[in-house]
Amino acid sequence: MGKVKSFSKLWLPVIAYAILIFWLSSLEKPLGIELEIANIDKLIHLLEYAVFGFLLIRAIRGSDARLSVSVAVAMAFAIGTLYGLIDELHQTVVPGRFAEVSDFIFDSLGTFIGAMIFNVGRR
Repeated sequence: MGKVKSFSKLWLPVIAYAILIFWLSSLEKPLGIELEIANIDKLIHLLEYAVFGFLLIRAIRGSDARLSVSVAVAMAFAIGTLYGLIDELHQTVVPGRFAEVSDFIFDSLGTFIGAMIFNVGRR
């Protein structure tokens, strides 16, 4: 597969999803509604970043199949966690939004879970 085609297939979904996360974080009410379920935002963070972790490890493993699973997971986790931190910091400048350490923790956990789901699915 050519480099451009490989990049498009592997990394454009990661970039597009990162942009979607950033855009949603820029909105005062990302879902447009207030959910009255306790801690539902934590589940949303977990699921949002699980998809991100899945896309990240897919791109990492597809870019270099020689990487061990543990190294690829660590890379995906590091990138997803860093992006989660940047996302939370970004929210500090968005009217009506604020950063929460617990959201960051669920972002990181979601990234790890998504990466692990990808690896289990590949076996």
